[in-house]
Amino acid sequence: MHTPSTVRLALLNIGQAPRHDLTEAIEQGLPAHVRAWHVGALDGLTRAEVQSQFAPAEGTPCLISRLADGGTVTLDAARIGQQLQRTIDRLEDDGVEVIVLLCTGEFPQLRTRGAWLVEPDAVVCRTVAGLLGGQRAGVILPLAQQEDEARAKWRMPGAQPIFAAASPYSPDAASLVAAARALQVQGADALVLDCMGYAPHHKKALRDAGVNLPVLVSGSVLAGALGAFL
Repeated sequence: MHTPSTVRLALLNIGQAPRHDLTEAIEQGLPAHVRAWHVGALDGLTRAEVQSQFAPAEGTPCLISRLADGGTVTLDAARIGQQLQRTIDRLEDDGVEVIVLLCTGEFPQLRTRGAWLVEPDAVVCRTVAGLLGGQRAGVILPLAQQEDEARAKWRMPGAQPIFAAASPYSPDAASLVAAARALQVQGADALVLDCMGYAPHHKKALRDAGVNLPVLVSGSVLAGALGAFL
């Protein structure tokens, strides 16, 4: 019987590793022959260094992540993209064969020399478009200031998505539930939690609060697609 050779896979987040809250669903679905490493684009930097080098200017595209100290940080999307590329180059030098980006932001400039780069924004957007078939998506973002970029990213056939914001790192689900209910009132047919920081427990919180729309969690969508290929 053929035994698959070991596949070296990196789970790359835009903050600092490890981020088991982002990777639990993915790792549970990985075949036995896949060996996963946790890597953060900002590993080894202090909070002061991160804020000095990656703080966004007002009005520029931004992302949110978590550092090793457990606190959140808002990051300049373009600078993080450059840091991700440097990290990807290093991972390829180390022999990593599959790199899974743990962020639903768009990074069209990222390139690999030979490794397979899995970018959630493409996987999640296309999956949602296929599932909804023209129905209206209510997309929940971590930050309200991300809406302009999200509108460009979530161009879909049929009814165009509507947006609300609620951080996945809030201590409770109140803001998430409020955002979901607002989107439901506005006519959303399904909800999309558009950040890898959202987890299955966020979906459960919506269910427990009585939100009865279908809910797609980005990390779960990515995990299902990735497990099917490896």
